[in-house]
Amino acid sequence: MNFPISDKYIYFDSARSGGMCQELLNWRKKHDNLFLNKGSQFRLNNDDFIDEVRIGVANFFNSQKNYVFLSNSFSIGFNSLLNILNPNLKFLLIEEDYPSITDQVKFNRFKHDFVEKTFDLEEKIIEKIEIYKPDVLALSVVQYLNGVYLDLDFFNKIKRKFPKLLIIADGTQFCGTKSFDFSSSDIDVLISSGYKWLFSGYGNGFVLIKKNFIDDFLKNNDRNNTEEFLYRTFEPGNLDTLSFGSLLFSINKISDYGIDKIESRIKFLSNYAKKKFIDYDLLDFQVKNRVKHSNIFNLKGNDSLYKKLIKNKIICSRRGSGIRVSFNFYNKEKQIDSLLKFFK
Repeated sequence: MNFPISDKYIYFDSARSGGMCQELLNWRKKHDNLFLNKGSQFRLNNDDFIDEVRIGVANFFNSQKNYVFLSNSFSIGFNSLLNILNPNLKFLLIEEDYPSITDQVKFNRFKHDFVEKTFDLEEKIIEKIEIYKPDVLALSVVQYLNGVYLDLDFFNKIKRKFPKLLIIADGTQFCGTKSFDFSSSDIDVLISSGYKWLFSGYGNGFVLIKKNFIDDFLKNNDRNNTEEFLYRTFEPGNLDTLSFGSLLFSINKISDYGIDKIESRIKFLSNYAKKKFIDYDLLDFQVKNRVKHSNIFNLKGNDSLYKKLIKNKIICSRRGSGIRVSFNFYNKEKQIDSLLKFFK
């Protein structure tokens, strides 16, 4: 995969938007030329094509194809899910998690409480579940602000201890960075956008659901027709073949390249960076004291430093009180070293 953005900049901003590979651009040009020349005839086999996308997503994440639903983004998919859940459910959330999680739970008037974001987050979640007794745990696998990663084994631990708890996970900052088997995980619903680590551009995402668990949490549902009910919920209109075709193209390219190779390279870069960031005292207490971490870091830095980085073609994001950087498989150690020269 060729990413021109990585030739022009030190691109440490996939957590905001993944780059587009040259191969995807070429595919999109062919796609739109077909639309240009064929008009309505271009979509005669649209249903088959969209089904091919679902199969591709199901194969990539080892999910049941009939319980893969396409959505334009995480936010739309999550809100669609909330609209069909029993309104009496109690939610447990993480403080300062992705606003599309916390805000939509509030706006839909679900009862909810929060877990404080500390270095021992997993222990705090379990303690809070025991006290608050929620019906639903909704959270991001990787926290967007500082990259705190909740290991998949942790979800297994939760499900063993609280088997009736519905676990809804945002995979937007996770999917594409590691190999992930949805069927063997203990996440019940995973929703993700495709424009970050899946390199698919905007306007596409997906919802993965465990078939035998969701029924107990739905409102007004004919249990004999759950699948059709969910399709009407998540896919109510025409689906854009450019957006979802881009998703299919990208996950196929990732598969060809090797998700294990991507995971290994990202892990190496993250470990390399974390050691340096600790030496430079750039990490907050929570991240510094965790054993496992993702490829996203929030570094101590102000607006002036952020503007200086951008001016020097180091692309990152201002998030919270710091500067967020995120590493992809095409980044290099020397680029991390170049970044650190601005923090002396």
